[in-house]
Amino acid sequence: MSSLMKLRAALVGLLVLSASLTALGLRPQASMDPDSSDDELAAHLDAVLDRAMSQYSIAGAAAGAIRDGEVVWRARRGRSDGDGAPVTDMTAFNLGSISKPLTVWTVLRLAQAGRIDLDAPLSDYDLPYTPAYEGHDPQMVTIRRLLRHTAGTNQPGYGGYGAHEVQPADVLELSRDFAPLRVVHEPGAARRYSGGGYVLLQILVEQVTGQSFDQAARHWLLDPLGMTASGFDPARLPTVSEAFNYYGRPIESLRDVAQTAAGGYASAGDIERFLLAHMDGGGVLAPDFLSQALAPTEPHPGFAMSYTRWETPDGFLYGHGGNNSTWHGQIYIRPQTGDGFYFLTNSTSGAQLDIDLSCAWLSQTGSPAGETYCGEAFSLTHQIAWYSWGFGAAGLFWTYWLLAGQVADRRYLALQPAGRGPVRLTGRLALAVLMAGISAFLAWVFWTNSVIWRTETILIDELPFDELEGLSLTLTFVFAILALCFWSSPRRSGR
Repeated sequence: MSSLMKLRAALVGLLVLSASLTALGLRPQASMDPDSSDDELAAHLDAVLDRAMSQYSIAGAAAGAIRDGEVVWRARRGRSDGDGAPVTDMTAFNLGSISKPLTVWTVLRLAQAGRIDLDAPLSDYDLPYTPAYEGHDPQMVTIRRLLRHTAGTNQPGYGGYGAHEVQPADVLELSRDFAPLRVVHEPGAARRYSGGGYVLLQILVEQVTGQSFDQAARHWLLDPLGMTASGFDPARLPTVSEAFNYYGRPIESLRDVAQTAAGGYASAGDIERFLLAHMDGGGVLAPDFLSQALAPTEPHPGFAMSYTRWETPDGFLYGHGGNNSTWHGQIYIRPQTGDGFYFLTNSTSGAQLDIDLSCAWLSQTGSPAGETYCGEAFSLTHQIAWYSWGFGAAGLFWTYWLLAGQVADRRYLALQPAGRGPVRLTGRLALAVLMAGISAFLAWVFWTNSVIWRTETILIDELPFDELEGLSLTLTFVFAILALCFWSSPRRSGR
């Protein structure tokens, strides 16, 4: 067999092997039987979590599942600091946007006490900050609409601040750092997720109580529910986890000035208390106010006050996720049956649990919306995996082209390339430099500790990052081999 035939056979073998490994390595969707026992459910979720912790290098996680108003599965895994301290029932995690349901309950408690009128316009309150209404009727921007994200306010969310950055003193200064808070859409016409609207609620609560939002939340909500390891000021909490990057290294945690939107902290034990309170108000919210928190938002009944609202055969399932830099979490509760689920993580890669672990639990709820969400998520992971294989196959093709040229003595690699004419040579070398630059950039982004921990910088929240990592590897390979191909030189005819 000639050298060229051996090369072809080797590359075909690599293609077949890589396709087989890709098919075997597709992310598994660990569905569960709705009639499974409590022990079977716990064993199933344990297996999914253990595999995910190992595969995705998640430093620490806390998770749990509730059935018939009882916690039937509880997991505390990994470490909460760089010295290896374990995650415990009291370890507080940043909640990201799961802070918003806590804000909802705090505002409803104040409404229940007569301190806030849910249907009053925000302009009725003498606040130190007034949003620009931009031609919209201020009477239409009510507290209820702010809670439901239908008040027409701008600014979907805010970023956190590192210790090395200029720190806004409060939410008023925050509104100058980011886009000033405005009413940019017709109030009541549509639901548009707005962290900015929740910043206005933070200002409102602090104004009517004369306390910081953390103090108000503790007095009106957290302490009555027994959530002693939770709050909006991490400095006063007994144990707060460190943040970890994708490589499992402790990194700087960011400060969220917009507390009501994304600055809450809670332990796993406290999240369990909060979810269980959704069954009957937990002695904090009267039935009427609890029903208002969970009532459908018009004109989008798939949402409640900062909850998704999914229909299941046994009642509505309410949920909210949180993604803040390295912090990720998810909560679900079905009050009619007393079922619930949550997870909290301290790692960039913890977002992967929203696909693997959340979907394992959702599979037994019978939620069509949950099935659609999870089906699309797993389909995306499989597509990315096969795209990775496709780019890898393209890289092998160009590898074959380069090696076959050398075997046939038609091309060669040298530090000083040659070409047929200066114009063609210059163009070819420019492409080689471009391909090498792209390959180096991909290696820098995905394979160093320079960018990857700031998820708001590279937009990986809730994306299947394990598969994107594989895609990055094959793309790096493709651009690197293309750089070599463009750099290689043709043999002069007649040699």
